[in-house]
Amino acid sequence: MLETLLETLSLDLAAAPRALHPVIAEASVARSAAMLADQLWPAGRPDEIGEVERFFWADAARVLGERRDPQSFVLLTSLARTVGPAGRLPLQRAHLSRLRTEAEVPEWVTRIAGFRLTSAIVSEDITGDGLSVVLDYDDDQHPHTVVVFIDNNLGAIVKDVFVGPPVDRVLEAYQRGGRVTIRTVRPPTAAGIILQALGETHDFDDPPVSEDFEFFSALLVNRLTQLPERPIRPPIRPLLSARQREQLVDEFLESRYAVGLPDDAADIVRLWIDHAVDHTVGGPLRVSAVLVELFLAHWLPRKVLADSTYFEAVPLVVKAWLEFAGDRTQLALDAIDEAVDAVDVWTPALEAAAMIDPVGSKPGERVFLDDTTNDLEDAYRALSGLGSPPQPDLQGLDKSQAATLSVLAPHAWLMAGETLGTTYAGEAFDIAERLVRDAPDLLAKARLSTWPRAIVWLLAHRHRLVGPGEPLTPYSLAADLSSSPATLRKTAKLLTDTLILPR
Repeated sequence: MLETLLETLSLDLAAAPRALHPVIAEASVARSAAMLADQLWPAGRPDEIGEVERFFWADAARVLGERRDPQSFVLLTSLARTVGPAGRLPLQRAHLSRLRTEAEVPEWVTRIAGFRLTSAIVSEDITGDGLSVVLDYDDDQHPHTVVVFIDNNLGAIVKDVFVGPPVDRVLEAYQRGGRVTIRTVRPPTAAGIILQALGETHDFDDPPVSEDFEFFSALLVNRLTQLPERPIRPPIRPLLSARQREQLVDEFLESRYAVGLPDDAADIVRLWIDHAVDHTVGGPLRVSAVLVELFLAHWLPRKVLADSTYFEAVPLVVKAWLEFAGDRTQLALDAIDEAVDAVDVWTPALEAAAMIDPVGSKPGERVFLDDTTNDLEDAYRALSGLGSPPQPDLQGLDKSQAATLSVLAPHAWLMAGETLGTTYAGEAFDIAERLVRDAPDLLAKARLSTWPRAIVWLLAHRHRLVGPGEPLTPYSLAADLSSSPATLRKTAKLLTDTLILPR
C-alpha cells in the first residue's frame, strides 16, 4: 500500500507546476488517506475503527522511518501533516527522526500543509444558480485560494473544488465578469457553508462532480476541520408551506402579468413553485435560464402527463411568471430577458412530451406520473409511431394485482418507448407483466413509480445502449429517468435476480 501511495504521489507531483507542489502533495496524500479509510476501517464501533487506524499508521511510520530515499521522506512529511489524530503521533515522530538525518530537504517540502486561512469571500450568481466560496490562504512563496462551487440547481451540492490564484485576482475576475454579488465572511462561516453542502453531496448516490472535486475534496475537508474555531452552521432554509405557495399563486394572478393568461395558469405556476422549492435551492422567485431548462425539458415532462392544450399554455405562463418574479426581486433586466428567451429554446422539448391521443381525458387535463390510481392508464399518451399502449391481460389476477399491472405495464411501455426508442416498448411491457405475475412480493421493495424506470435501465444495459461510444451514459440515462444510478442499479438487480432475466 505504501508503494501505491508513493507512486500516486509521484505521478500527481509530476503533472503539476513546481510552485504548486506543496499543495498537490497535501491533496494527493489527503485523498489517498481518505481512500484507505474507506477500504480498511469503513465499519465497526468507533473504538475498533480507531484501533485499526492507529495500528496501520504506526506500521507505516515504522517502514517510512527506516527508508532513506527522498520520495519516501516527501510522503512521510505529507502524512505526518495530514493524517487525523488517531495516526498522527507515530508519523510525526518518524518524520522528526528522519529530518535530523536527511542530507538535503527541498524548501517546498517544508511548506506542505503549512498554509494559513486568512479570509474568505462568497460570490453568488444573481440568478441564484450557485455560489462560490473562496478560501484565501496566505503564503509568502505561493499565496493561493481554494474555490468551492455549490450548485443550487442540484440541491446545493458541492460540484467543484479547485486551487485558484491569489484572492485579489479572483475578485478582479468576478468583478470583471459581473452578474455576481460578493461578500466577505468569517472563515468559520465559510467552513459551515461548505461542510453543509458537502453533506448534501454525500447524500447523492452518484453526484455529478468534477475531477478536481475528486482530487481536492479530501484536502478541503482536512483544512476545514483543523480550523481553530468551530464551523458556524448556516441558518436552516425556511420551508414554504402549501398555504404560502397558494398565496404566492394568488398574488401572481392578481398582478398585471397574469392578464389574458389561459385558465391553467394557476396550476402551472403552482408546479413551477413546487419544483423550485422542493428540487432546487433559492426559492420560488428565482429567475434563471438554467431553472427554465430544468423545469421545461426535464422535470415537467416527467412529472405530468398532459395533451398539447395544456402544454401550449406552459410557455406563456412561465414567461409571465418570470417577469413577475423578476419585478418582485428587482433583478437586472438582462437576466430576466435571458430566462424568458430560454423558454423559447426549451419549449420544443416540452411539446415533444405532449399526449398525441389523450384516451379518455379531457382537453387540457393533466395527471401526475407518480399517481397510482386506476385512472392513470387512461392518461398515457401515444408516441409517434408507437400507437396506444397495449392492454395487459388481467385474467387470473386478484383485484390488487390487476390494478397494479394496469398502471405498471403501460407506464413501462411508455417510458421505454420514449427514452430508448419504440422497438423497446414491447419488451418493457412484458417485463412489467412478468414482475406483477411472477414476483408480486418484490413490488414492496421499491416505489411503484421506480419499477418502470428500473425496467428501462435494465433494457438499456441489456441491449448495450449505455457505455463508451454508446448514445447514453449511466448518468444521462438516470437523469432522463429522474432517478439516481444507484437506485436504478439496485432495483434492476432485484429484477434480474428474482425473474432470472438476462443481465
